[in-house]
Amino acid sequence: MSHTVDKNQENKSNFALYFLFPEAIAFNKEKLIRKIKTVSDKEVEINPILGFDGKETKTFVRLMVEDEAFEIVGLEAPLPKNIVDYTVGCAYGNPEEIEQMRNHQYHMLVFYRGESKDPMVIFNAYKKLAYGFVEQGLLCMANPYSWNVVGANLIKGMLEDKETKEFAETPAMMIWRSFIKMPHNDGVWFVTKGNNLFNVTEYAYFGQMEEAQEVYDIFENIFSYVYENGVTISEGDTIQIEEEVYLRFKAVTELEDQLNGETLGTLVLEKISAEEINKDK
Repeated sequence: MSHTVDKNQENKSNFALYFLFPEAIAFNKEKLIRKIKTVSDKEVEINPILGFDGKETKTFVRLMVEDEAFEIVGLEAPLPKNIVDYTVGCAYGNPEEIEQMRNHQYHMLVFYRGESKDPMVIFNAYKKLAYGFVEQGLLCMANPYSWNVVGANLIKGMLEDKETKEFAETPAMMIWRSFIKMPHNDGVWFVTKGNNLFNVTEYAYFGQMEEAQEVYDIFENIFSYVYENGVTISEGDTIQIEEEVYLRFKAVTELEDQLNGETLGTLVLEKISAEEINKDK
């Protein structure tokens, strides 16, 4: 599995997620506004940019959702296969729903045009915008930075279910970030995607499939420590987590295209003994 980053996506001013639909839709702004207003008491504004008359399936519009601005370009075509492979192809969930996502025939490229630098502010605005399209056939919101998708049912849960809503207002794994498994030779590379959106390095670990839950927990433990305390971890550093888990951080030396994260890169975790911990760190 390879990952080719669109040059536009490398520019943070062009941060964009994809909304996937089974077929082309006529952009219904009244319906969209009405749906978003059920989960927001702030204004929702929708304005045309190029030749929008409310009936075209190709849309180019500007929206304001809770003081956050977006621009939408609708395209009567599926996403390029390589983007589908590392978003839908890496998704967890109902096989039928994932197959529907893979077979989508229409997508919207939704650019963030607001001023916020806080990823949770941005994602919370995206989820409300996506919620507005659920009744118009939205299958999912695909995130190329985190190699994942957020399906329509989860989008509804994030706005309608109290517990899910609270969880989604954090940098949650399996929603805004991802835990990817890449079989390789006689084992599996486990790697995070999307940490960098929260100014945290990606992490990778080579092991066996039966270690998946343990590795997941380790990744989350380290992410929480770095994110909440604003610390920096570099190659050569070591750390102890839990009672008997000791780790060293190393550089990526294989599968660079797949393992290396954007902007901040990736650190490989290696289990070590207690005696190998850097005592002065």
